[in-house]
Amino acid sequence: MNKKIRLEYLDSVRGIAALMVVFYHFIGWQRDGDIAYNLASMIFNGSDAVSFFFVLSGFVLSYQYFRFADRTLHLPQYVYKRILRLYPAFIFTVLINYLYWHRNKLGWLVIEDIFFYNEHLLWEELLMVGRKHQYYIPGWTLSVEMVLSLWMPLFILLAKKNIKYIFLLLPIGILLGFWKSVFTYFVHFGLGTLLAYYYPQIRYYDFSKHRLYKFRYVAAFLVFLLFSIRHLDRLFDFGKQYDDIAEMLGIDFFFFTAFASFLILIWIINQPKTQDFLHHQWLVFLGKISYGIYLMHWLIVVYIMENWKHWDIYFTNSTVKFLTLLFITLIATILSGTFVYYFIEKPFIRFAKTRFWWQFWLK
Repeated sequence: MNKKIRLEYLDSVRGIAALMVVFYHFIGWQRDGDIAYNLASMIFNGSDAVSFFFVLSGFVLSYQYFRFADRTLHLPQYVYKRILRLYPAFIFTVLINYLYWHRNKLGWLVIEDIFFYNEHLLWEELLMVGRKHQYYIPGWTLSVEMVLSLWMPLFILLAKKNIKYIFLLLPIGILLGFWKSVFTYFVHFGLGTLLAYYYPQIRYYDFSKHRLYKFRYVAAFLVFLLFSIRHLDRLFDFGKQYDDIAEMLGIDFFFFTAFASFLILIWIINQPKTQDFLHHQWLVFLGKISYGIYLMHWLIVVYIMENWKHWDIYFTNSTVKFLTLLFITLIATILSGTFVYYFIEKPFIRFAKTRFWWQFWLK
């Protein structure tokens, strides 16, 4: 049996989504509320690429256990691999962000703070504890990723027992949204689990024979609007009545973008021509370094924006300045993401595959 389980075209999608985050943070740094920014954000929707990452993670983490009947889930092995997959590169990122913000007082004071006083709660941020994300601001998403990753074994076992249990998790996740907790994202990982479970049916279903196929372009446009609902609200304020109802019910825009991400992934999984495009080697490479891109882009954007006026001496045209600095940001992010992948992520991925520690615990 062919045990190759990696779907490289989904790696490419993750890479594209990571670049969307870079664009989003760059163009929105000084233009939040600007109409042009809100329109651009509907295309480079980095804020809701987070939803896409979570749904995709639910799929990736559960896919192998549904595709291969003989694939068993060993909890110690699973947890061990997830920790080594997420934490080392994250810790590196938080540390370099911490050192950047304390660059003017590097020395013994910083060492004291790190190892003795912890006045700036660095250790809480390094361990993804609660909402301590003052140095690497997008780190909250990785806290969600880590917590929900540890819930995924339960999702997988429930789905194997009866897939209806996963359908029940979706409204539970929406109800939990009232408390704005990490468990709000049950919806995302639950939808990803459903994608993995029904992957063969989605992959080979002939949508061209469905009676609604003739409306496919209308459907695609509606999904785009659903995925961009946050920015539609910024362009056309939904009003206080909507806000009051959403607050009362605990309905977050992330619920809408989760379902939009779910539908987008259904389309990608079902479309061989799209997959052929996504199999381009450069897109696959971006997918491989996507975690590094996501981690490293923040500091680069912060540095560029903090020195925004300084760059004026090199440019006489604001548009040229904007495009040039955007290009520099993208190149620097890709290069640093490549470094993180090859020198931090990949060594720890290999180390996790030695299976020494989890075999010890399984004995």
